[in-house]
Order: sequence, then C-alpha cells, then structure tokens
Amino acid sequence: MLPETATTPPPDEDPPIVRPSARPLMDWDAWGDGSRPASLPPGAKTILGALLRGTRHPVPRIPREALILTPSRLTDDDLDALRVAADCTRDDDVRARHLGGKSTPDLLNRRSAGAQAAPDAVGFPASHAQVAGFLRVCDERRIAVVPFGGGTSVVGGVDPESGRQRAVVALDLTRTAGLRDVDETSLLATFGAGTTGPQAEELLGARGYTLGHFPQSFEFASIGGFAATRSSGQASRGYGRFDDLVHRLRIATPAGELDAGRAPSSAAGPDLRELFLGSEGAFGVITEVTVRIRPTPAATAYGAWT
Repeated sequence: MLPETATTPPPDEDPPIVRPSARPLMDWDAWGDGSRPASLPPGAKTILGALLRGTRHPVPRIPREALILTPSRLTDDDLDALRVAADCTRDDDVRARHLGGKSTPDLLNRRSAGAQAAPDAVGFPASHAQVAGFLRVCDERRIAVVPFGGGTSVVGGVDPESGRQRAVVALDLTRTAGLRDVDETSLLATFGAGTTGPQAEELLGARGYTLGHFPQSFEFASIGGFAATRSSGQASRGYGRFDDLVHRLRIATPAGELDAGRAPSSAAGPDLRELFLGSEGAFGVITEVTVRIRPTPAATAYGAWT
C-alpha cells in the first residue's frame, strides 16, 4: 500500500508472469505476522527464566502510534525523480516495516526509546527494468539502496545504512513476485526475486514440482534473498543448499545489467554467479533467479530426536 500518490511508470518489456497469492507482512517489531498467539508455554518460560537469570521485567513493546522514526532526508524533487522509475513513498507506516532485519539485537532495538533509524523512503519496483531505472536515479542523486526481500535477515544485511551517501532507500521487491518460466525438459524454473518460499511452492505445486528449499525463514523469506544470502537450513540435506539449486541470476546495477547463467565446466575464468550468491545485495540487485526443480514427492516425512 502506498499512501502517497505515485507516478506509474510506463510498462516495460518483461514477459508476463504467473502471479502468486498475496503474501503476509511481518510485524514491524516481531517475527511473524500477528496471526498466531505470541504467548510462550510455561515450560519455555521456565527455560528462559533459567537462562536469563536476573531478568524479571520484560521491556514492553512500543505501540506503532508511539514509534518515532528518523525524519526522511529526501526532498520532494528526489521523490518525484524516483517515482518516474517506480512507485516510492515516505509514508511512516511503510518505512516502519523496513527498519532492518529480525535478529535478536534487531528486535530488542525495536523496543528501545528514541528515534528508530529508518530508510528515507521505500521503493516498490515491479520489474527488472524498473529496478534498473530506480538504481540509476539513486546513483545520480547519491542515494544508497538496500534491496529488501522478506526482511528476515539476521546479519544486518537489510539495515538502512546510508554510508557516505546523503540518504538511503529500501528497495522492496515484493511486486516482482511471480513465476516467469518453467522448462519441464531441463527442470528449471525462473522466478521474480520477490517471490517468497511459500509462493514458489504454491506456483510450482500447481504444476507438480517443488523447489524443496525450507529454511527456518521459509514462510517470509524471498527467492532473491535465498540467493543473496546463500540460504541453508535444517531441511537442506535432501535438495541441497540454495546456492546448489541456482542455475542463473539476473542482476541490475547502476552501471548496467548482468545475466549470469551456468555454463559447461571450464578453466576459462570464474563463475560470476558466485560473486552475487551470498553478496547480501552489495554489488547489485538480484531481480530474477532460475533454479533447479524436482517433481513433487509422493510423500514427505520428518524425524527428530532429543
């Protein structure tokens, strides 16, 4: 939702995609979307009490209406220029959802007094072309860009830091979500980077396939984020880490586009995909990911021990 009016850019030449169902939005100050009770069972409280000896009074949550954000440093002229490339807003409710990741320090910081460091605006490109245009405007105006997928980072990868630039914008890739292509002969599927794990499984499942990547962040994390962080998890043993599944990446940078696909084994030079896998978005914005897929298994079983 973009409360401020925005200029709608002309359509680009990206091919049509199959859109997924709507994704849930995470709470600005907690893990989850508020749809399930947040209370802990008595046993968990006992364990936490033993681990956190001396802690008797939990710090209360800050109501959204009482939240203070750092003021936006973008001018109206900046915003108008950005909106020529893609939808963009300075609305505080939107900025509050892009304060950073969801590590324990991140969540503790959400309960601290004082102003929360927020991006100066949030952009919502819907295609690779819009991402590229947005980056060019930011480069010209010395505005830092932080790619933002599901917001599940626990290593500071989506913190709104401007560095030596005069402002910072969070680039939310939600609107790029969708299935662009399925090659059923080679078992490859191409997704927009903003597609979440559940959305990818929904779109593939309708065709009888699965990606099979289920990290702890699966419910909210995006395909582009999986690639940018070399995602892995407890359920990665069967199908492999996410970087093992990546066949191709499409990346937008202020200087141009890079399309890095898998080639036959060669000693001719480095694999450029490896530069962006795990890069945390530092070198460019991943806009499309082509991954290996497999037929949906007839049955799935999990086991655990203690």
